[in-house]
Amino acid sequence: MSGNTSITAGALRYVSQALGLLALGFMAGPVLAGTLKISTLYPPGSAPVRSLTELSVELENATNGAVTLKVYPGGVMGDDATVMRKLRIGQLQGALVSSSTLEALGVEFSDLSQPFQFDNLGDVHQARQTFDATMRERLAERGWYGFGPLDGGFSYVMSQQPVADLAGLRASKLWLPNTDAIRELSQQIRVDYQVLGIADVLPALETGALNTLVAPPSAALTLNWHSRVGYLTDQPVVYTWGMLVLPERSLARLTADQQAAARRVLTLWASQLDAHMRDSNLAADQALRQQLTEVSIAPPTLSSIRAELGQPERPGNGS
Repeated sequence: MSGNTSITAGALRYVSQALGLLALGFMAGPVLAGTLKISTLYPPGSAPVRSLTELSVELENATNGAVTLKVYPGGVMGDDATVMRKLRIGQLQGALVSSSTLEALGVEFSDLSQPFQFDNLGDVHQARQTFDATMRERLAERGWYGFGPLDGGFSYVMSQQPVADLAGLRASKLWLPNTDAIRELSQQIRVDYQVLGIADVLPALETGALNTLVAPPSAALTLNWHSRVGYLTDQPVVYTWGMLVLPERSLARLTADQQAAARRVLTLWASQLDAHMRDSNLAADQALRQQLTEVSIAPPTLSSIRAELGQPERPGNGS
């Protein structure tokens, strides 16, 4: 009888300890999120990659060690389509992507990305007063956090021979990023372009397979494309921007306080990086214009281009 009593008491003690540990587990809250794996096409050593590395420390401090970042730069996680697939299956928890990549999320983003929409950065900054919050709201409706937008600067036509109108663009050997929006646009204005990976653009310029491209000055300088062209337009073609996007489930395992802290830190990071990128892109633009010859697009020509694109007429033509 005493043996049975001893066994029963031991079992009760075991159950009591287990229930106590279980109760502590509930009191401790959700399981910590751990490391957020973030992909970007920006190369190692670039300002965005450096800022993401610094952000990891800030996130860890703000969330009591619950969140850190691991950055995968230079496209090592694959192209945009591959990265978006990895985000959906949870292999990645976030990505710093260009606006064109957001097409894959079914989010309307063209408010800020129409060709020949803007004449100068003042126009862009005015539009962003309402656009930034609207873009983040659209992402949230799809179950995504969006931090940004982040300034990418204007893209310009850069060429080996002067290009000042659509006829010149149609006659050129042109490279453009191959996105759904670009494909639709090229059909609309009857401009053909070559589909090449970013790494193949410089060799193609060197061999003559390409003689014209549309890109931001910062990209042209970083990738050395500027060394194989001699001209660029004074009129911006399109404003470029990016965002850090994370599926909401990336932070779902955090406590409410930790989630709020993480969002606060990420929002501040995006604001600071946006300002830094804006200054950096302006400096790149100025540096490029010291090395290349500007080509002016005449106001009547610009009006004609906008009419073909369905853009509204506007006074002036500045850069």
